[in-house]
Amino acid sequence: MQSNIAVIGGGIAGLCAALTLAQCGCRVEIFESSDALDDVGAGLQLSPNVTRLMNRIGIAEELDNMLAEPPHLSISSGTDLKTLGTIPMGAEARRRWHAPYGVIHRADLQALLAEAVHTQPLCRLHLGRTFTAASEHELSQMLRDEMDAEPDLIIGADGVWSSMREFAPGAGKATFSGSIAWRGTAKPDAFEPLKCAENVNAFLAPNTHLVTYPLGQRGLVNAVAVTPGRPTARTWATAAESRQLVELFSGWDARVTSALEPILWQCWPLFEVRKTCFRAATKTVLIGDAAHAMTPHAAQGAAMAIEDACALAACFEAADARIERMLEIFEALRTNRIARVRRRGDFNKFAYHAKGPFRLGRDIVFAMSSPEQLAASLDWLYGHDATVVQDRR
Repeated sequence: MQSNIAVIGGGIAGLCAALTLAQCGCRVEIFESSDALDDVGAGLQLSPNVTRLMNRIGIAEELDNMLAEPPHLSISSGTDLKTLGTIPMGAEARRRWHAPYGVIHRADLQALLAEAVHTQPLCRLHLGRTFTAASEHELSQMLRDEMDAEPDLIIGADGVWSSMREFAPGAGKATFSGSIAWRGTAKPDAFEPLKCAENVNAFLAPNTHLVTYPLGQRGLVNAVAVTPGRPTARTWATAAESRQLVELFSGWDARVTSALEPILWQCWPLFEVRKTCFRAATKTVLIGDAAHAMTPHAAQGAAMAIEDACALAACFEAADARIERMLEIFEALRTNRIARVRRRGDFNKFAYHAKGPFRLGRDIVFAMSSPEQLAASLDWLYGHDATVVQDRR
């Protein structure tokens, strides 16, 4: 008997979940509150633990044609541009982790996923659909009217401000992390003085850091800065003055601040959901930011959403389409993984923004670590296959 699945949210998490479950033979309806899948956001780092899943999603060839594969991940001091450490990527990532490390514009990835959904006969995307329900039962009845069948499974992929999370007693709340992210793009020549346009680069300084990398076919460099700040509007597109950012980067090398000044910046407050919750109700599961929103310090926010989606389909198969068993396996499979990735992000935040003796100690550790050792420290993260399910009862 074919399972009917409703996905609330048409972002990366929701579209990936729909595609993977459709490949399991499920009929999937996606409900997105926006009237269009807008060209929002900027760059995404897609590490090997995610790119190896693209065959499962069904866009491997298309994505491979769009990815830029930076040759190195370079870590430098923001105050004097001294290189602290280098991790080989490019061909070495494919050799070591059997999948590419790539970068892409978020909107380009979403467009690939949306096109795949459009051509998948078992998927249907509904735009401009918002549901206000006080319980899973009430939502299920609303969805039945839309789907002409009651959903066997409801997937909450509606982001950090998830309304679906309200169905879960004791679920974590979205809380402000204390940091603000600034996002902008520029032509590569804007970063020419930094000699870094082709790599993924992390520039570190006390309380702040900056990440840059190319955006493949768009011919741009993506820049993301993280600074202390206060919560502002809940939006991904608040215009910001470069003067404010440059002030926050006081003490940085002038070549960095000169590169930042001409860019048109947008900023957003970084909220997180530190108490992971996958099970929202009897047949409702949360994935992505709805379940475990993270700060970007490990560059794994989108990656964990994609892993969730692919793991969910693997658990569906392992449970022989029994929804209750599927959710039990999924929760057990993903809880420890998310906790470990979150700890890595917390550690990176501490290390990136270190000052005083901690900063000195960090730099000594980098100086003593070879590129091979730095790459090996990522094996548990990049070598992971989210579709491997041990429990097949």
